[in-house]
Amino acid sequence: MRRLCLLGLALAAACSDALEQTSSAGQVIAIVNSADNSVSFVSAKDLSVRTVDLQTPAGRGTTAAGRGRTVVVPLGPADSVAVINNAGLCSAGLCVRPVVVFPLATGSGATGVAIQDDSIAWVANPKLNTVTRLNFFSGATTNFPVGVYPQAVAFVKGRVFVANGNLVNGTPAGPSWLTAFACCGASPADSIPLSGTNARFLAVGDDSLLYVVNAGHATRGDGKLSIVDPVARAELVVINGLGESPGAAAFHPSGRVLIASASDGILEVNTLTRSLTRGPGQGLKPGGRGVSGLAIDQAARLYALDAGACTSAGVVHVLSAPPDYGELQAVAVGVCPSATALAVVP
Repeated sequence: MRRLCLLGLALAAACSDALEQTSSAGQVIAIVNSADNSVSFVSAKDLSVRTVDLQTPAGRGTTAAGRGRTVVVPLGPADSVAVINNAGLCSAGLCVRPVVVFPLATGSGATGVAIQDDSIAWVANPKLNTVTRLNFFSGATTNFPVGVYPQAVAFVKGRVFVANGNLVNGTPAGPSWLTAFACCGASPADSIPLSGTNARFLAVGDDSLLYVVNAGHATRGDGKLSIVDPVARAELVVINGLGESPGAAAFHPSGRVLIASASDGILEVNTLTRSLTRGPGQGLKPGGRGVSGLAIDQAARLYALDAGACTSAGVVHVLSAPPDYGELQAVAVGVCPSATALAVVP
């Protein structure tokens, strides 16, 4: 029965990308709630919410990736990864387990994930200095060595890019770098030096460039954004001044890179001028609070996560496109929302 469900979802995913590219019909925003280890799916159509339990009490999801109808969530201390299909919904009685949890290597501390295609995802294992190639239908895994304390993964132009935070006992031991290698060949890995420390998040721009958020040292306010050419495999530009521990980034169709900041809200980089247009002290704070994560739907609206004190339901602020950032609605989700991913449902 499970084979039938997964096969049906695989076939459906092949046609779902076209839908994603043209409208928000059927699009959902997956919100990972780290405190209660759940995922809330917010409909881009009517902003209704459905929350799915990740079924791993020992897990703590803080990152996610989505493609078609699939969302993959690394579970940190549980040394495993959860795969959610179709926003946890079953259709025609075919889906027995809408959430499937696959084990990873013991001690992986899994965080950071990218989906390559309709069956393969890559997961970073910071405590093992490896990344795992995961077949999220069969659960088959292959591990590859990378740099020190990998925290994020991106898949661009047939290559896997891994952000090595270079942390030792939680503190940067020096500048970060990217490891890059071909997903399906035997070519050697490239090492791409970065100017910042604690490379923590990766975002792929509509301009096909790679945007690396370097969180920096705690309390020093030395966050940076590196812009990397994935073809030349070189850091092109470094934008300083992101302040204290900047978070995940999202590329907006207007040409802005929007960066979540727990202290300053939404920071903004203009990719055309490659300049910081909203820095610390000038960030947008929906609801008067900082932001723990961001997503952008196909209608170019923003979804800004407000984790609050992480003791009760968090809030997603749905905002109009920049530069207005008008609040359209506030939606309650799970406890301590921390990451987002995009997916579709029928």
